[in-house]
Amino acid sequence: MNIKSTLIIPGLMLAGAAVTNATVIGFGNLGGSNTTVPAALGSRASAAGNGFVVTNGTTPNIVTSWDANWDIHTSGHFTNLENLTVGGGDWDNQGSIPRVGQLDFGTHSITFSADAGYALVLGSFDFAHTAETLGTTQWTLSLTAISTSSVVWTQSLTLNNNPAANAVVKVTPNFTGALGEDYTLTFTRTSETYSSNGRHAIDNLSFTQVPEASMAGLAGLGVASLLVRRRRR
Repeated sequence: MNIKSTLIIPGLMLAGAAVTNATVIGFGNLGGSNTTVPAALGSRASAAGNGFVVTNGTTPNIVTSWDANWDIHTSGHFTNLENLTVGGGDWDNQGSIPRVGQLDFGTHSITFSADAGYALVLGSFDFAHTAETLGTTQWTLSLTAISTSSVVWTQSLTLNNNPAANAVVKVTPNFTGALGEDYTLTFTRTSETYSSNGRHAIDNLSFTQVPEASMAGLAGLGVASLLVRRRRR
């Protein structure tokens, strides 16, 4: 498995911001195999919901948009993918059965839109080729800033599922975007040794926001407190 990752244009890194909140999408409790992934799965997550969980905070200022060709898949062929990062709840491996987001075709996308004053932090996700059919595929993964059409992060990788263990990888962009910027994460298959539609999937997509909702609230209280003090003087 060959991996080449490039951070082309760094996003806005907020110095001193503690990024601990996250929304993690695991695709459980969304229906049976071949059910279409909801277009807004994980949008404005203020609490855990079907198919995702929030940890140590929320991401209410990030809107997600999945293209219409993403499917839920429950095949045992994706066991290695499910087991790479086990979330431990029905939001992820519902009923101990793999629940993953399947790529039916050679190009798929997810768009993340940030409210003004907030920025996307794209953490990581698991990506895999099933053990169902032997073969090799090559992919280019990219994150594009919508306002400028600039590719801000990209990674090329080769998935070879013989042996099957080499067909599962954790991708870690760890990219922090600009305040108020929208980004599209795109999966593009660049070559294949067989017709591999439906033989790939992702799981445990993790993203955060800065500033955190709780931190933004505290910052607001701090400003209000300063204003009150000034008025009292």
